[in-house]
Amino acid sequence: MNKDFKICTVIQGKNLETFVRNLKKAQKTASMIELRVDSIKDFSVEDIPIIEGLVKLPCIFTCRHLNEGGLYTGSMTNQQDIILKAFNSGFTYVDVAMGNRVINKLDAKQKKQLLLSYHNHEGTPAITELVKLLNHMRSMNPAVIKIATYVKKMYDVPTLSSLLRKRMRGEKLVVIGMGKKGEVTRLTFPPAGSYIAYVTMSGAKNIAPGMLKERDLQPIFNYLNK
Repeated sequence: MNKDFKICTVIQGKNLETFVRNLKKAQKTASMIELRVDSIKDFSVEDIPIIEGLVKLPCIFTCRHLNEGGLYTGSMTNQQDIILKAFNSGFTYVDVAMGNRVINKLDAKQKKQLLLSYHNHEGTPAITELVKLLNHMRSMNPAVIKIATYVKKMYDVPTLSSLLRKRMRGEKLVVIGMGKKGEVTRLTFPPAGSYIAYVTMSGAKNIAPGMLKERDLQPIFNYLNK
């Protein structure tokens, strides 16, 4: 059993004021946080220092565009400016979606912060396609690789489990099955080697289909880690 996984509480807010309030609240109980700044309306580069100054925990900065399955509705150029600024700030990781051209602008130092993510909201590809994808993502030398696919069929979970078993020694790989049928992966995959378990903070709306609450997972993972 792997005991090195991280429980990451997702922070969101429809405006900067709400986001900051949720951030302060979450840090009282969380051990790691994801800063979903794409949930903030009209978020800009100028807002980054405000959030950075409040972060006290290991974190993931995420500004995923609507075209990438996220919530940011500004231009792709503005999104890239935000992401590049985040890489030059003090965040532990910066989530960048596969295919985003900003990846080509990152140097070796910045890639040590890169959490390279792939989300498929339509379904789960065959294992051969997923392994090919994983190897391609590895070639970009990110710090963390995240692969999340929507679970529609009963054999999608075993497919994702097979992908997780392809994890190399010391590799930080996150594998998630999204949707109601994928909830089991959020419980069982972290102890099996998936690096991060994402959870929604108590009282907040789920930002991803099938995500469980912090209060639901924490007692279970505490028990597993005894």
